[in-house]
Amino acid sequence: MASLSRPVLVVVGAGFLGREVARLAREGGWEVVPVVRSDESAAVLRKEFPQARAADALEPGFWSALPESVEGLVWAVAPSRARPDDHFEAMQRKGAVAAAAWAGRKGVPYVYISSTSVYAEDGGAWVDEEAPVATEDARSMAMVEAERACLRAEGVVVRCAGLYGKERVLKPDGEGPERWLNLVQVEDAARAVGIVLRERGKIFNACEDEPRPRGRPGGTWPEGGRRARRNKRVSNARLRALGWRPMAVIPEENFKPA
Repeated sequence: MASLSRPVLVVVGAGFLGREVARLAREGGWEVVPVVRSDESAAVLRKEFPQARAADALEPGFWSALPESVEGLVWAVAPSRARPDDHFEAMQRKGAVAAAAWAGRKGVPYVYISSTSVYAEDGGAWVDEEAPVATEDARSMAMVEAERACLRAEGVVVRCAGLYGKERVLKPDGEGPERWLNLVQVEDAARAVGIVLRERGKIFNACEDEPRPRGRPGGTWPEGGRRARRNKRVSNARLRALGWRPMAVIPEENFKPA
């Protein structure tokens, strides 16, 4: 791998968004090394990305084994409902923090993909990148810890809104109370990663220009839900200032309760 002539981008977590980041990077002239957890996933990816590998980014040896030719690193490990919360927290507090330390030592541009779910706002107000985060929520603070490590390494944080597109289709949903739903199409989010890769020490929200209303007057959440369900409207003004624009158009019927 060290003999590759094109610049190498390592994408840790080549799932729904990570795969799209890898595809766009390849189109832009990068040699992409997608990293996933299982041999089965790596085998599927190798049909498109021959350099794909299965590895555990929590293992210290993972970082020393990366090729010297790496010129970019993207952390795109998404939470898995099939795994316990403590695994997600470990991936952020250990894995993503280790990624930031490696990128900082090597001077490699680093993008940590976070989530707009870190914001504490619950009253429907607008938030930007300076808004308070949800300090009482363990999952949010695991991501914030990884964000801070990224920023110390002069990397860039992209806080993505809810992802959709391709195989992930939005469906009408009237469940729960009235609230705002912030979204971003997966290809738009991947373009955002490419745009900010050469920035330094900043946070950007990746979301569409306007959130969508969801829920019903007087609605309530069912018991037993795992995800935080705060209510806010997220501004993408900082990302738009770099020239990024959301390109997706969502049919209005996707937001009307059945």
